[in-house]
Amino acid sequence: MECIYCHNECIKKGKSGSAAQRYQCKVCRKTQQESYSKNRICREKYEWVKNLTNEGSGIRSISRLLGISASSVQRIIERLSASIEVPVFNEQNQSYEIDEIRTYCKEKKNELWVAYAINRKTKRVIDFAVGKRTKNALRKVTTTVLNLHPKKVYTDGLNIYKSLLPDFIHKVHPHCTNKIERNNLTLRTWLKRLNRKTICFTKSLDMLSHTLKLLLWCEKAR
Repeated sequence: MECIYCHNECIKKGKSGSAAQRYQCKVCRKTQQESYSKNRICREKYEWVKNLTNEGSGIRSISRLLGISASSVQRIIERLSASIEVPVFNEQNQSYEIDEIRTYCKEKKNELWVAYAINRKTKRVIDFAVGKRTKNALRKVTTTVLNLHPKKVYTDGLNIYKSLLPDFIHKVHPHCTNKIERNNLTLRTWLKRLNRKTICFTKSLDMLSHTLKLLLWCEKAR
């Protein structure tokens, strides 16, 4: 066999786990196979990945259950997330609640916040943003809410909101964010990487955003 890298002669070098013959180049010493085949992942497993992700399973547990690699699970989640249409809301004169969920990426000193807004009546998530708890990050959520001409917007006492929301619609008082605080508990229960005391934590900001899109807006997936 000719080496696919340097085109020199190869010799046999054992077999792979799939019983395919492996070869090693005499010059560059790289191992390879004479031919490679890639197993296609059926569409049914795409649905299973989406459902298991939304049921709180981690990437490696999904990999074990479906018999596909962890990297394949990640790619499927990315593709499913890209296929989701961000919902367009035409409602007006509604009341909303905005809050943030504290989490971290890779290590606990690297804090992340999931800021999002819900309609108080329908409890639908209007928009969300993942990142540091800064004015620029929160502005994405507040701008979406303000574009709907809200009647009231309820938040906690975080002072950043005072500069992002007009005084005549912004309300802060005890128990004004009960609905979104209860929804925070639901998100932590359903999304494994948001659990407080667990060894399953997010290692990628992008993957956290992808899984949130699947959980919050999966009914919009094509």
